[in-house]
Amino acid sequence: MTGLIGLASSAASATTLTKMSWDVSNSQTGRSGVTYAYSFTTATSASLTAVTFTVPAGTGGTVAVGTVYGISAGTVTLASNTITYSVTTPAIVGANVPIFMSFSGLTNTTTAGSYTSTVTTQKTGPVTNDTGTSAAVSFGYSSTGVNVTVAQTLTFTNNTPTFSLTIDPSMLNSMQNQAVILSIQTNAANGYTLAASDTGLTRAVPPFTIPDVTSGPATGLATFPSAGWGASATLSTGGTDGAALAAGLVGGKFVGYPSTAANFLSATGPTGATADTLTINDQVGVDYTIPEGSYSDTITYLATPSY
Repeated sequence: MTGLIGLASSAASATTLTKMSWDVSNSQTGRSGVTYAYSFTTATSASLTAVTFTVPAGTGGTVAVGTVYGISAGTVTLASNTITYSVTTPAIVGANVPIFMSFSGLTNTTTAGSYTSTVTTQKTGPVTNDTGTSAAVSFGYSSTGVNVTVAQTLTFTNNTPTFSLTIDPSMLNSMQNQAVILSIQTNAANGYTLAASDTGLTRAVPPFTIPDVTSGPATGLATFPSAGWGASATLSTGGTDGAALAAGLVGGKFVGYPSTAANFLSATGPTGATADTLTINDQVGVDYTIPEGSYSDTITYLATPSY
């Protein structure tokens, strides 16, 4: 008699993590010294050997373990767009256990966009135990905006990413201006600074740069010159964060943009429920010393919280 014995194999499938969250302490592209924080709840019990977290391509820095609870102590590495937390002494972690893990020293991707993070718990093998994907975090260019909706938060907006002016020294419009409205809201305990710089209002061929009215926000002019490029500013604040304009801007004076970022506005505490609004009135004047042509400039803003 011939007998047939059938052997069936079964593979355990990963279960989905719940209550997932991924937060960053600053979501400006290219920023260094950023902390990434993750929280999730396990789905199945296992002796966990590692937890991995995907991050945007180009994320760098010298990663270090921050605050960890719900899982044993371990070490952390960053490679191939993945943070790997390796448990030093693996131990059983039950189902429905909340875990929090944060990692410091990271440098954000330089590519703006919305990114999710896939979190995977591993057991010996390595074999996937549970996995899940977080909600998206948005990383924005510092010159156009940053939106950080995390425990440590700074929200920055710029209502005018570009503008154009036409000006003629022989006409009444030999002086032109454009308002740019910036807003900042943060819960940073020690306030923030808002710096600005530019590349110069310049004609390419033949080269000519319209002169700045001053060297930067530390020094201001009460009267705008007949030929020059600069800005004045007004500040609207809830009055709780100690926000103040740079010395050169006080009293409606005009300042130039420096080539290296310098503070136009600073605050010593959190803004609270009311955002600070800085209205910058960019202004250019020309006379017959300014050659005709097309002039261009890029103004860059840098908002830095102090937590």
